[in-house]
Amino acid sequence: MRRVRARLTIRWGGKAHSDRIVDECYEARPLHVARAVMSRIHSRRSMQGSMLLVALIGCQRPAAETMPAQSGGVEGSGYVAWLEAQSMLLRADQEANRLEAKGEQWRNPYSAPRPRDAVKLASVWLLHYPGAVITGPGQSVIATYGDPRLWDSLREIGVEMLHTCPTKRAGGVRGYDYTPTIDGWFDRIMLQVDPQLGTDEEYRQMVKVAGDHGGMIAGDLVPLHTGMGADFRLAERNYKDYPGMYTMVEIRREDWPLLPDVPDPWETALVSKDVAIQLTKKAYLPGLITSADGHPDARNWSGWSATGTVDGVDGRPHRWVYLHVFKPHQPTLNWFDPSFAARRVVIGDATHSLHDLGDRMLRLDAVPFLGVEPIPGQTLASYYMNPLSVEATDNLAFMIRKLGGWSFEELNVPLEQFKEFTKQGADLSYDFFTRAQVLHPLLSGDARVLRVAHRLLLQFGVPEGTLIHDLQNHDEITYQLVDLGSRKEVDLGGERANGEALKEQILQEMRATADRELAPQNKLYRPEQDGIATTFAGFAAAGLGIRDPYQASQDQVAQIQRAHLLFAHANAMQPGVFALSSWDLVGALPIPEQSVAELTRDGDYRWVNRGGVDLLGANPEASRSAFGLPRAKSLYGSLLQQLESPDSFASQLRRMLAGRKKYRIAEAETIAVPDVSDRAVCVLIMRLPDTGDVAITALSYRRDSTTFDVDLSQLPGISADQLRGRAARDIVTEQDIGSVTNASHLTMRLDGISGRTVVIQKR
Repeated sequence: MRRVRARLTIRWGGKAHSDRIVDECYEARPLHVARAVMSRIHSRRSMQGSMLLVALIGCQRPAAETMPAQSGGVEGSGYVAWLEAQSMLLRADQEANRLEAKGEQWRNPYSAPRPRDAVKLASVWLLHYPGAVITGPGQSVIATYGDPRLWDSLREIGVEMLHTCPTKRAGGVRGYDYTPTIDGWFDRIMLQVDPQLGTDEEYRQMVKVAGDHGGMIAGDLVPLHTGMGADFRLAERNYKDYPGMYTMVEIRREDWPLLPDVPDPWETALVSKDVAIQLTKKAYLPGLITSADGHPDARNWSGWSATGTVDGVDGRPHRWVYLHVFKPHQPTLNWFDPSFAARRVVIGDATHSLHDLGDRMLRLDAVPFLGVEPIPGQTLASYYMNPLSVEATDNLAFMIRKLGGWSFEELNVPLEQFKEFTKQGADLSYDFFTRAQVLHPLLSGDARVLRVAHRLLLQFGVPEGTLIHDLQNHDEITYQLVDLGSRKEVDLGGERANGEALKEQILQEMRATADRELAPQNKLYRPEQDGIATTFAGFAAAGLGIRDPYQASQDQVAQIQRAHLLFAHANAMQPGVFALSSWDLVGALPIPEQSVAELTRDGDYRWVNRGGVDLLGANPEASRSAFGLPRAKSLYGSLLQQLESPDSFASQLRRMLAGRKKYRIAEAETIAVPDVSDRAVCVLIMRLPDTGDVAITALSYRRDSTTFDVDLSQLPGISADQLRGRAARDIVTEQDIGSVTNASHLTMRLDGISGRTVVIQKR
């Protein structure tokens, strides 16, 4: 940290004016300090063309006893200037200046999503969560991402894009001190890379190394909320546009007795539902919400918290109530404030990521929650899938495309709403429609619910090529089954079932398998217990009845790997993006709950599936990740070890992805999901790009081998005569497995727990 004191001489209108920062500013660049003072003297717009001279008076670190007070005593113009120098809003306005009235804004169409272009750009993605990265000696997390040896291995496997998850500084500010992230960098407070992970320059170098290997980088935007950083502290102080960034309301002094006591000026407290109802009736708030957080008591929260008493820049004390959809220390942004401050921040963040750091794609986190609105006569607000959330997401997607990037989103809603939400929004969306359905047949032996999911996508005209079909990500394995639960009736191959009842049956089967006695490595997540905090290897072990995967025999590891490869085949051998994680690549198991007790005490059990991973085996002595997460037990070994063994998970995945690329499965179109005689089997029929040839992906969840017929007689747009007598070629082994009969049937045989994809060239 540096001690910076600056004297400014500002010249406009032919006159010289000066101001001086009296208090020391820590971790502030001199230019940022200067801009903070300038903003106090004159608005940013009216300073265009001004002459600015900055004279540094000192750059030494002060002794501990001269540090500014770390309490309410920091109030004053110097502290406010320091906060503004660290703020995202100031940095976002600077980013906007870089592109104002520049031709760069007009090089790309932006109003319509371009999913096919995005898939062609990169159809195999790897997520490497920053908190889980075990670095090489002397390396940062970002430098580890940019290690040429890593990209050599990724290119060999077939990975084309690395998704870093959020890497920018997160957490909060207390006085002049930074507090750590509380949500794995999803509580962003600055636009720069978190120093705990690396530097902006290392990020740019990572982008260059990826590009040299034919790859690219995807980052994250967090448009719903921030942490309690400088922007929130300025909002508390009623400074400039900063209160407009947040969904927060100032409470008049006569109503302070309603608010919870908050003696610490840096802390906040939950507002009870009763008080939130009173504040709603007093026309302060739009209403209560149902919290989406994983805390055991979250359903008892109103969704609102109160600040303590904070002295504002106007000389008055203030108390505020603010919205949080998730954790109480994640204040929600206000996407429809007249200042448009929240939009400025997030779009500035996108500009920085795309044009400064070099990201090609950006993930949009939690977009269904971006709008909140009162409902007349009710105390519960409209806050999920509000029309504003659609408009705000479109707004972001437009800007990202306008600046030459692509976006993808997390959107777990029924298909009807999904279609409406994505008309002009993000280019790609995560596949929440088949995610649990791909996994559950391993537990139940019944793949018909997976067939239903694919048929519904066909029925509603949602191309699977617009979706990201992923294995593990940073979250739990979700079993929310939102779309299935919205269906009054589904067809299970001639058997009718109520969607909500079927959803509950599947949930009960999952909960029974994830029981502590049967699978102690897994943890049911959220009060609804509609997810499992575990890894895919941990899930496979539970589904196969392997009680202690940490002491698994060689044969048991092979069984887990076989199931894991089936999950990979189910997601990769269909149109769209295939994504997996570093936890998948090494066969990571969950880490013990007690080893991350501090992180899980609020009910966020996802930390057990985020154990440390050393992809290259660069630091075998390390017991923890750079962030401090315990090293996860790896069943498969490092990438370098696996790529030397033809039977390893990574080597088999490499062959699978090579076939996928050769036949352009990612660009195909699903045209049919036929019924077959075996309930444990799901079949997809696709039309390949350009040639119109037929590809068939078959998945078997049976423990033993099975044989079945696929009817090809009535495929849309393909004559049966074009396929009769034609050979079916396995795209992984490059061997023919049989021919289409005169009756237009193809007989397929699958080993237990396996997948196969074949291509039939039309006559």
